[in-house]
Amino acid sequence: MKKRIFATAILSIFTTVVFAQQQMPMPQQQQEVTTDYSDQEIEKFVEANLKVTKVQQEAEKKAMGIIEENDLELDRFNEIVAIQQGQSDEEASPEEMKAFNAAAQKIMANNQETQSKMIATLDNHGISQEKYKNIMMAYQQDEEFRKKVDVVVQSKSNG
Repeated sequence: MKKRIFATAILSIFTTVVFAQQQMPMPQQQQEVTTDYSDQEIEKFVEANLKVTKVQQEAEKKAMGIIEENDLELDRFNEIVAIQQGQSDEEASPEEMKAFNAAAQKIMANNQETQSKMIATLDNHGISQEKYKNIMMAYQQDEEFRKKVDVVVQSKSNG
């Protein structure tokens, strides 16, 4: 489980987990969030988020497959990511770098497709990227709002 969490964290460098952040950089300090959303807006958010999560999971699975197709182990791929980010003193062989670069290019191409799917999912559910991002921030930062959204999530999961 721990390995999977770490792999997901590293793969998120290449995947668009919260793609809205690319469009609006987050400020360094926590900002005020709006929690004044209608039940209908929260329901749209929950429905869209369930679909977006599926798209993200498919992208993660595909990214892991791409890594394996390029004859890299997930752990070694993660180590090379750390090397690329200057967080490791290890070195990668020219062969490993070639495989890593090929995998990274395919993953980034896959991410563009994933981002398009996620945007289409939001559009199909009648929620803008900005509203989705704002509701997500409210969910993450406001405990009372999170409880309200979780009730809707439960009803969708049981229904």
